[in-house]
Amino acid sequence: MIVYLISDDLKMHELLAGGLKELLTGDTVIAAFPLRKAKMMIAHRKPSVIVLDIDAGEQFDAAAYIKELCPRYSIPIIVVTASKSPQSALLSAGAIDIILHQSGTAADEKLLQRVSTSIISSVSIIKPRFYPQKISDCERVIVIGGSTGSTNALPVVLKGLPADCPPVVCVLHMPEGYTKIYATQLDAALPMKVTEAVSGTYLKRGMVIIAAGGKHLRVFRDKKGYFVTSEAGVKVNGHCPSVDVLFDSAAYAAKKNAIGVILTGMGSDGAKGMLDMRKLGAYNIAESEKTAVVYGMPKVAAENGAANISLPLDEIAAHIIGRLTLNNA
Repeated sequence: MIVYLISDDLKMHELLAGGLKELLTGDTVIAAFPLRKAKMMIAHRKPSVIVLDIDAGEQFDAAAYIKELCPRYSIPIIVVTASKSPQSALLSAGAIDIILHQSGTAADEKLLQRVSTSIISSVSIIKPRFYPQKISDCERVIVIGGSTGSTNALPVVLKGLPADCPPVVCVLHMPEGYTKIYATQLDAALPMKVTEAVSGTYLKRGMVIIAAGGKHLRVFRDKKGYFVTSEAGVKVNGHCPSVDVLFDSAAYAAKKNAIGVILTGMGSDGAKGMLDMRKLGAYNIAESEKTAVVYGMPKVAAENGAANISLPLDEIAAHIIGRLTLNNA
């Protein structure tokens, strides 16, 4: 694996290069370059992944830089920044992760751990040949997103699914402190095992994961199977957790083996990620205007072509079962 560190900050070069050499085991090559030399070096030798420090002054257009590199080289790009301002444009441009960094020893250690985890995860997504994909428990995964009204809508869908259904991973726009209580309530009411998301959890049949408030939830896949990460990050579409972040990750981790569902909610969060899912082979369902408390998120997903079909809430579970049966889940 070849990792390029791109930054105009020498201290950042030293921190990342030194720390990642200890954290990334195996045959890993780490090289650091300033921005002015990076494109030339990428053209000379394509890396497996890029870690890009975007705090290079107001003149640096990070989104344009990423948008230029991604289509040309198909390299996963992880962004590091000290800025807490919204960075959704960077994700739209093609960045797979955005990691906040503040000064201090503890912050440096956290940064290194997060960057190393993101590097390993990105390679498993973009370069699956390094990690043979052999899943013993499940091939399919269901991802569900929603906002206003979705805390009542989600149980309707889940109650219609069998106890041993493929894992269900959910992002609802809920505040910190409430998501764990919500997961506990669902666990008591449903035959599946429902828990709040914990990083590193491997997905199994009959499992439902609820995103923690204030943390983005992502699905990845390695040689052991699907697993999730739950980490704080910048708001995307005004939300953390964001449905787009979950759906984007599922698009690459599961491709045609994913089923996406977008429930009632205000705004457009999830529509872009769901479109990415469909482009990579997933089958997607949007709640119809007939039952949606707020016909915002599912409307955008239907209008932009992300959803294969729009259905009333009480028909979604049966349709999921039909798709799973059709594809021998």
